[in-house]
Amino acid sequence: VVLAVAPTPADRRILAEALAGSARRGYAPWIAGEPSALEAAARMDCDAILVDGLMDRAAAALAFDLARNGQRVVVAIEAVSAIAGIEHLRRLRIERHLLGAGLRAVVAAHGARRLCGECRLPVQAQASESALLGVDPGTVIYRPAGCGACDGTGYAGTALAFEAIAVDGALHGLLAEGRDTALLARHAFLAAPTLASSARTLAREGQITAEEAIRVARISGGAVAGGMRHPHISPSAGEWLDGKPNVPLSARLRG
Repeated sequence: VVLAVAPTPADRRILAEALAGSARRGYAPWIAGEPSALEAAARMDCDAILVDGLMDRAAAALAFDLARNGQRVVVAIEAVSAIAGIEHLRRLRIERHLLGAGLRAVVAAHGARRLCGECRLPVQAQASESALLGVDPGTVIYRPAGCGACDGTGYAGTALAFEAIAVDGALHGLLAEGRDTALLARHAFLAAPTLASSARTLAREGQITAEEAIRVARISGGAVAGGMRHPHISPSAGEWLDGKPNVPLSARLRG
């Protein structure tokens, strides 16, 4: 099972379909997270099943059973972070050994307004902004301006900040043992970027404003993880679903 976690329905849909990857070229229906819908999907010849939430423990158990039998299952969950998505599953009282054995990856995304590339205004970061973004005071960042290309708004589309947890052997064990979320997060993000650090990198790149980065960081409850590789260019992000090189996750999200 792969979890696609985001606070808004639009971001969850984009993320889930990106995570389905090549299976989207085949038959990959969206279904409601109800036991009856999952039972019906089990009788179909699906390349992937995209599940809109999970109603209850029975629905969750069916989703994990399908995945255990070889079906690719992507579940879209409303939550603010990857760890919060895992906690959502725990609140459904899924058996710990099933959660530990069946969860493959969790990817969380937050949408932020993308600055218009035609008119974004370069400014020097103030001391407070530089501290939050992890840059030197005076570093160039960008603010919205407004032009004909963006109808005077200063923004053009949406940028996605995201974080990903690949459930490795150690995390399988921690989940099966029912360890607390602080320990899960410590292991998951030991060498991986968080939503907060992803958003701050987008701000440093001039794709979003410092204010948008701070908003995402506060909503997700994350902190900067210094020196971590930016998830948009992570070479391993596309390998988690099939166990072989795929189109990188960032490319799917942009597509």
